[in-house]
Amino acid sequence: QPKNLTSNVNEVAKPTRGEYAGEAAKGFLTILEAVAEAIPVPGFSIVVNLAVKIIRACEEGHATLERAQELKFRIKALVLTLVNELKGKKEGEIRAQMIQDIATLKREFYIIQTQLNEIASQHPLRLILFKSLNDDKVRRCVARLDTSLESFELARNMEHAAMFTKLEQQIATFYAHQQQNTQTLNEVHAQQQQNTRSLNDMQLSIVDVRAMLAQGSPALSTSSQMRALIPANTHIFYGRETLVAGLVGVLVRGSRQHMCLLGPGGMGKTSTSLAVMNHPDVEARFAEHLRVWVPCVKAPSTSLLIDTLCTSLGISIKSGNPLSDILLVLRTSPPIVLVLDNFETPWNAAEGQSEVEQVIRDINRIPHVTLFVTIRSSSPPCEDLPWHRVDLRAVDAAAARDIYISWHPKGNEDPEIPGLLELIGHMPLAVMLMAKFAASNNLSAKDAAEEYKVCGTAVLGQGLDAKTSMDICIGVSVNSPRMTAHPEAFELLCAIAMLPAGTSYQTLSKWWASKLIEVLGVLKDTSLVEQKGSTIFVLPVIQRYILHESRFSKQVGMLLIESACRFLKAHASDINDELYKAHSAAVSAEEGNLEAVLLTTPEIHVTQDGFLLRVIRDGFMLLAHHQRRHSARINIIERALHLARHIDDNILQGDLLFCYGDSLLSLPGHYNKAHKQFEMALNHFLSASDRTRAAKCRLTLVDAIQGQADVTFERCQEIIVDAQADCEATSDEGLAAHCLVYLGALHFRFRDYPTALDLLTQAEPVLARVKDWDYHAECSQITSWAHYYMGQYDLAYGCSASALEEFDCIGNAHGSSFLHNDIGRLLSACGDFEGSLRSHLRCLEILKSLGLPQSPDALQGMGSAWAKLGKVEDACQAFEELLRQFATSDAPVPCNQSRIACTQIFLCQLENPSLILTPEEYVVLQGWYSDDHIKKILAPAP
Repeated sequence: QPKNLTSNVNEVAKPTRGEYAGEAAKGFLTILEAVAEAIPVPGFSIVVNLAVKIIRACEEGHATLERAQELKFRIKALVLTLVNELKGKKEGEIRAQMIQDIATLKREFYIIQTQLNEIASQHPLRLILFKSLNDDKVRRCVARLDTSLESFELARNMEHAAMFTKLEQQIATFYAHQQQNTQTLNEVHAQQQQNTRSLNDMQLSIVDVRAMLAQGSPALSTSSQMRALIPANTHIFYGRETLVAGLVGVLVRGSRQHMCLLGPGGMGKTSTSLAVMNHPDVEARFAEHLRVWVPCVKAPSTSLLIDTLCTSLGISIKSGNPLSDILLVLRTSPPIVLVLDNFETPWNAAEGQSEVEQVIRDINRIPHVTLFVTIRSSSPPCEDLPWHRVDLRAVDAAAARDIYISWHPKGNEDPEIPGLLELIGHMPLAVMLMAKFAASNNLSAKDAAEEYKVCGTAVLGQGLDAKTSMDICIGVSVNSPRMTAHPEAFELLCAIAMLPAGTSYQTLSKWWASKLIEVLGVLKDTSLVEQKGSTIFVLPVIQRYILHESRFSKQVGMLLIESACRFLKAHASDINDELYKAHSAAVSAEEGNLEAVLLTTPEIHVTQDGFLLRVIRDGFMLLAHHQRRHSARINIIERALHLARHIDDNILQGDLLFCYGDSLLSLPGHYNKAHKQFEMALNHFLSASDRTRAAKCRLTLVDAIQGQADVTFERCQEIIVDAQADCEATSDEGLAAHCLVYLGALHFRFRDYPTALDLLTQAEPVLARVKDWDYHAECSQITSWAHYYMGQYDLAYGCSASALEEFDCIGNAHGSSFLHNDIGRLLSACGDFEGSLRSHLRCLEILKSLGLPQSPDALQGMGSAWAKLGKVEDACQAFEELLRQFATSDAPVPCNQSRIACTQIFLCQLENPSLILTPEEYVVLQGWYSDDHIKKILAPAP
């Protein structure tokens, strides 16, 4: 009978003193890992986790080895000292050398753990027979560790075990204090966990996944919170009741007719469209989220029109073809109305109408989509489409009087009002402007008419058509006493008129017009600017008047271009910077205005104070870099190349071509074109003897080549070796580490995993020393892949967890999504199919939150997991969904063919579980899975 059990079988066994100590030691190791989690050094928690595993291995599996206790003592001393030294510190308080040493230590711990795992995997008899050989392996681990610890002066002070107790007490006390401070947070988290169903409870299926992707998903959402809803009606609206009723009737009958309100500016086209869309009958026919507002005044180009449509529809999916995303959303939607307000902005854009026309025709092919267009024109766009067109003219005299009195109640008894209103043509906006002009200057209708005639003298030769009359009314407001008393008010008006998307007071006052903001009230009083919510803007008809070349202040235009550059410089940050996310959000909020302002840059000679050079570098290129990451547009960088075409500056030309190529890489199917830009950029950098830029260009050129069908190892290696030569000439160790990562990735791609690991291991500590965490995480990720294909799943998992931690730390959610996929694959390889399912689902959740397409790897991993869990129907549907995605993918053809073949093999196996693979089929699977993992996937489900 065991010594710690009494003869009374019902009596609880009492642990021995040694067992108490063992349990306490295990508990402290758990505390150690918990404290390490809070230390802001990428990869540190992985180091401590590895150390704990080695300590436990020394205690449990290798107690008979003489040197195991020495190894355990060394590692425990080091980790205790490090945790105690770093606990509670902020990122800026940790020395760079310490961060580099920790990266080195992580690599050494991986190697030591590998050695111990090899010993542990031996047969018990071999452990006895080869005890001396195994002891020698542990001795080499100790020696290796001693060599790596030369820079850790703290660890050398640990000379006796008595120091352990003191450090353990300090760390345990810190942990207890930390736990007390986070008790409330833990309680909240526990409640959230209680409210979240487990995977088994929810019985996750392909239907659940589709529902998750659809819930709040931009591509499928019908949530009013995601879409641009119809604004409220104008509170002063007279004379259009009969017209509104007729348009409502056309809409609710469901006849296949688009709506088009035509006419000059100021007639009330926008107000009429709002009255129609907010009519109770229309609201009953189309739910709130199926009446979508598209403010086309923000879209002076086809690309901006497509962006505006995406925004209004709540679409953030960036598949590389946003128009396809728009059409997909519309095809899968119930009957829907798109109100394209002020459509003349994109329709009359300088780039021509053909691309905009194609957008309209593509939407027209969807039978349940109704377009409601307002446009300053005498004919609708694409006239052959089924339009219900209305040429909107002035209101009648009674309605015009009602409008006037609403804005100028004190003039109600003025007998001259009819004469004034007839003079200005009964146009709603003109009536409003003249009423506010008379009210703010305390003028009678007769006096206001005289001002109108004086202002109109200069344009009478044009004839008093509606446009001219509207211009005169705007001119009266522009030249009113309040405006002339504040000359800077017109400059502010010009500035706001240049911002098609409107802007907030904060941005206007800080960036666009800081010296003019005090006169904003004058513009509001004269109704030359409007404010809805927090957005300040100029009505399109007034904007057209102000921006006319005969009136617009070119000086203001140049100042706004400079302001755009200052804004972009102030919000330019690297992806590793902590302000990167905030800066990107600020630029995205003003992107339409920044693009519109920069595109007005004149083609001037470069010698004019270097103005054009500054604008290209500080404006166009910074915005192009932002768009490369966020909106995949190339019109800004193409315009910059056009402006700089005569500038004899190799660095500038190379930078522009490099940026253009990089932007093309973010678009599907543009690898060949990007390749050409990089080669031209490289020639410019070499001509300028700029080896640093040349090296970066060569590496990115490798990305373009690897996206093509005819990639070869030799070609890519040659380019990377040339980049290494450039780095040697510049002594740029960070860039040299980039070259090692590229070489490691290349060897991995061509299945030379040991060489890949060696190169990546060399790069890792250097990247940590220069704090290049984005590349450091990528390096860890590729290292994980190599370990996976070598069947070293524990090492692969450690690297993946480290990379995930680093991507999370720098806010690279896209990178994190890939790591969840990698972890899902590793869990599947280890037989944890439920865990694999969770990880792949987490990948899809992150991609959905970013508005990115579904991951083929995630769907394939989920399909495999479902198959192993016996959910054959869900697995089949996941694989079939994959095949649908591949059919429309822009990935390189060999890559697609391999993925398709792999998916088809899985489908065949589901239909016939006893299927025996052909050698060719096995080779296909080897392109995506390790040999051991393939065996697990193909093994019959329990």
